[in-house]
Order: sequence, then structure tokens, then C-alpha cells
Amino acid sequence: MIIRGEVKEGDFLQPEAQLMQHFGTSRPTIREAFRILENEQLISVFRGSRTGALVHAPSVSSVTRYAGFALQAQGTLLSDIYLARLAVEPFAVRLLAESKAELPMAALRAELDDVYGLQERYGGREEFRVAIFHLHHSIVSAAGSNTLTLISEMIRGVAAQHMSKLVVRDDLADADRLRRYRLWGLRSFNKLFDLLEARDADGAEAHWRTHIRNANQEWLLGYGGASLVDVLD
Repeated sequence: MIIRGEVKEGDFLQPEAQLMQHFGTSRPTIREAFRILENEQLISVFRGSRTGALVHAPSVSSVTRYAGFALQAQGTLLSDIYLARLAVEPFAVRLLAESKAELPMAALRAELDDVYGLQERYGGREEFRVAIFHLHHSIVSAAGSNTLTLISEMIRGVAAQHMSKLVVRDDLADADRLRRYRLWGLRSFNKLFDLLEARDADGAEAHWRTHIRNANQEWLLGYGGASLVDVLD
């Protein structure tokens, strides 16, 4: 019922007695089902409440966090996560350029303007880096593929943990070089948006593939090929 949308985020499930009658089952079975649904974060059960169980829509964030745990448990390399961006983002911008729908360029450019502002205030620190990754994710989301968006969100979740660990490295970096690199990256976003508005799918895909390769080298600077994914807080 939850997955099919018959009950939605913020709704309450029927009381136990009604569910027992509806499904033709016993109270222990209903309570075990509630325990499983609560563990899956699809409901919240408030003990002693007469309103029933509160419904939650399936959460992408919980899926991606668990995926991060699985990747770390498998000994996945950090470089493997960044390499996966090459399989997702260039293809996503091609889909976006080839889309028959109106492109959300105003929203994307507004988000880029916000990132420019963060660059001026924070330079290469965590706030800026997290915002950059969110912009990457917004571009993938705009392509309209739920599957690519889910993969992108997983990559963003893992990368966000990495971003938070780069503050010390950036503090030791050459500030002028770092600023020049960040501004180059932001100008590259502008070029991508121009190519998207021109509906140049080949140009957009090729440009973004080069951008991701260069960006990956920067994000992984100082991290050897043996650095493992670490998603633990």
C-alpha cells in the first residue's frame, strides 16, 4: 500500500483491529509487520498513540547511506566512486540536451550563481565543495532518469563524507592556485549550460567527460589509489 502510493507520506495506517480484519490475519502478525516496516523506515510507530502508524515515503537518502556502508564493507576504493561519475554524468547531460522538454536552465544557473557566492566567501572549504557536488547532482536529476538520479545521489552521499575530510588538505594548499582552479571549474559549468541551451548533445557530453576527468584528479589529489571509501561519521 505504501509503495503503490495507496497511502502517502504523512498518512496514518488504520488501527490494528481494522488491519487484522482487512488482511485476515492475527494481531501478532500485524505487529511483526509493523516492526519490519519500522525497521525499513517506512513507518513510525508511536507507542500508546491512538492515531496509528505514521507513513513515510521510501527515502533515497536511507538507500544511499546503506549503499555507502555496503561499498565500505566491500573495501571499495574512493577512486572507484569518482570513476563511476564518468559513467553517469556525461550520459546524463546528453539525455538532458536531447530532451524534448523545456530545460530547467534558469534553476541550474541560479544554483551556479549561489556556488559562485560560496566561492567568494569560503573559497575551497567544505561548504563550497558540498554545494558543487549538489550542483552536479541537480544536473543529473534534470535529465529525468530516476535510476541515474538514484545512482548520483549515492555517489553524492559517499563523496560528501570525503568532502568533510578535505578541510585540512585545503588549508595547506596554495590559496591562489586553489582559487584559480575553482573558478576554472565554475566557468566550465557555464560552458556546459551554454551547450545544453544550444541542444548540442555531442558537445555537452564531450565537454562534461573532460570536466569530470579533470575534477576527479583534483578531488583525489593526495589520495593514493589504495584509499578506501569511508562513510562513517
